[in-house]
This record gives sequence, C-alpha cells and structure tokens, in this order.
Amino acid sequence: MKTLESLRGQQTQPDDCTVVSDGSTDGTDEMAKDAGFTVLRTDRRQAAGARNRGWCAAQHADVVAFIDDDCQADAGWLTALLAPFADPTVGLVQGRTEPAGPMGPFDRSISVAGETGLYESCNIAYRRSVLEQVGGFDESFGTDRWSRRGGASAARPFGEDTDLAWRARRAGWRAAFAPDAVVRHHVFPGTFADRLRESWRHGNFAPLMRHIPELRDCLPGSRWFLRRHGPLVDLALAGAVVAVRRPRIGAALLAPYTVWLIRRHRRPAPLVRQVATDVVTSVSLLTSSARSRSMLL
Repeated sequence: MKTLESLRGQQTQPDDCTVVSDGSTDGTDEMAKDAGFTVLRTDRRQAAGARNRGWCAAQHADVVAFIDDDCQADAGWLTALLAPFADPTVGLVQGRTEPAGPMGPFDRSISVAGETGLYESCNIAYRRSVLEQVGGFDESFGTDRWSRRGGASAARPFGEDTDLAWRARRAGWRAAFAPDAVVRHHVFPGTFADRLRESWRHGNFAPLMRHIPELRDCLPGSRWFLRRHGPLVDLALAGAVVAVRRPRIGAALLAPYTVWLIRRHRRPAPLVRQVATDVVTSVSLLTSSARSRSMLL
C-alpha cells in the first residue's frame, strides 16, 4: 500500500499507473483497484514476464517507468526521472535507490548511488520505443537457463534487468542517471545464514560477465574481481593451501588479508563472520567461473 500511496503523491502524475499482479493472493489486487489503479494479472511469470506485461499494456506512453512493490518513491521521483529524456539520445534513465530505514549487519535492501552498469529495475525508466526495439525483458533469463549457464542459484532469476539495459545500449541508446529520482527500498531483516545465502548468489555474476563483457569495466575490484578486497581473499585462500607444504610461503600469502581483517574488525565475532562470508563468496565465484568459463574472483 505504501508503494501505491507514494505514486499517488507524485508531483508529476503519470498518464496511467498499472499494477501488475504476478499471482498475488494477499488482497493487493483489490486494494489497487479501490485506489483507482489499473490491475493486470499474470500467472507466475516472475519479474521479467510481469514487467513485459505492464509496459506492453501502456500503448500510449512515450516513457515507461518501473518501480517494485517493496519500494516507495519520493514526491519528486517521476519528475526527476523523466527530465533526462529531453535529450533524444537517452533511451533509459536510472534513479537513486536508498534503504528505507536503518540497516542491521545482516539485513537486506538495495542501494544505488550512481551508475554501476547493473541497471536495477526497481527504479528505472525506458522510452517505449526502446523497449519495442530490443524486445523488452528476456523472460528466458529464468532459473533453469541460468543454472545451466553456471549460475550459483536456481532459486530466483538473475540479471534480466541488466541484460535489457545493455541490449538497449548496444542498440545505440545512451543511459543517464538521475540522482534526484529517489526510491526508498524496504529493509528486510535477516540473519547470518541469510547473508551466507546471498553471498553464495554472487556466483551468478560470472555467467553474467560472460553474457555482458562490458560489465567488467564497471567492477569495483577491477576487471576480474567482484570485490575490492577480492585479491586479498584469493591470496589468502592460496596461502591456506600452500601452508600445508610450505608454511612460510603460506603465511606470507595470508598476511595481507589478515592485516586487512584486523584493521576492519576489532572484535572476534565480526572477524569470523567476515572470513566465512569471504570463503562462501569465493567458492561460489570459483565454481561458477569454471562452469560458465568466465573467470570472476
């Protein structure tokens, strides 16, 4: 309901506001209809299919904006998101996404402070002509195909929004970032086990890099490392293996990561959790890199 209320409160009111209900049974459909929104139902087509159904129904819209049901838009969101389309070369515009509240150490949300190359669709807009040109979201970016291509998890689709944006860019359209188009993403409480599961899902980035090589230039840790401290982790893992036969060499390889850990975490508990998270992420990346034949560490 908070999402719908935030859309009702926009300074620039959309010509049409459509809620795509992907098999909802919690009364959301009736609530949206009572609030005056157009409601379209899909049959468990997941995110890509639901979004395709939505933009295809907006036949008279020049620009289609997407927001997720776990987000709230600031009042000036749509105004700021539409502004860059004054440039006819801009085909897609991404807004800024912030957690809707304080984040605990294991909580999950989305934060997008600038253009990263991922183009998360919880806060993004496309020209309708661009969506038509490239065919919209690729619904085959589903769990089965992704797991066959080396993804770390078949539980949820991954990367369909990134794939769409890069197909648009390859077609010659420019992407813009609108920092004033702010969306607040819900904060989901989590546990350490949840963090480890999310860490395992990092393996999905290896096949994504194979599919979209341009993403390597956007990685925070350089072209072959997903994490800034990735090289330290990989040296440490190599050191742990080498230490069995060559303790001194192993200790030398472990030292940089150990120093980084101690500087980052002064207490034992968070230090141990960091090590566990790094190990799970590294194993997932190495495994998926081998399966997808696309190295990412």
